[in-house]
Amino acid sequence: MTKNMTTNKHPDRERCLQYLEEYETPPHVVGHCKAVADVACRIGAALNEAGGTKAPVIAEVTFEQFDKANGFKGYRIDEAKTDMDTGVFRMFDLALTEAAGLLHDMARVEENHWDVAADFCLTHGMEEEAKAIRVHMQYEFTVDAWHLTEADLICLGDRLVLEDHYTGIDERMDYIIAKAERRGQMHAREAILRKKEETKVLLRQIEERIGMSLDTLMQ
Repeated sequence: MTKNMTTNKHPDRERCLQYLEEYETPPHVVGHCKAVADVACRIGAALNEAGGTKAPVIAEVTFEQFDKANGFKGYRIDEAKTDMDTGVFRMFDLALTEAAGLLHDMARVEENHWDVAADFCLTHGMEEEAKAIRVHMQYEFTVDAWHLTEADLICLGDRLVLEDHYTGIDERMDYIIAKAERRGQMHAREAILRKKEETKVLLRQIEERIGMSLDTLMQ
């Protein structure tokens, strides 16, 4: 059984670009947002052709300490459990994915930009976009290609894009490590490499599902 959750309640690409212009998001950041949205939507569309996802729509986002070993605090998505592991599929909402992808870094130059952008979305009636955007910097997403959410697609897009173009996971993560070490965050390498390997597991699963490499999909 397939449930198509795509709706018309999300702002289209033109309106999102207007929001970025009105917010005075720097042009290079706008380019990055466009690239992330494009990559996320391409992956989502390919997975929809492969059957969609078993993950329910995002219910709530809470802030909690989920990595007690390192004392790291971040956001966790609480998903509705009714459809989990029941064999019920739905289509990714690509309108939501595109809108959240385009707006996810609109406030990048500000402190806690994920919260600032999410709050902007809330004040403009975009509750689902706000949930996806609020978690995109501090979120442990699934490594199960059958249970991805729209927020996962945006997080994936962010990990595969370097500024305004798709590069793949290796170049993107190497850039993040170098950036962290330039800032004196020498301890960051191990954590970033761990996330890189976890992401690679998920990417391989996605490629198996869609029957092609992501490099080919992005051509």
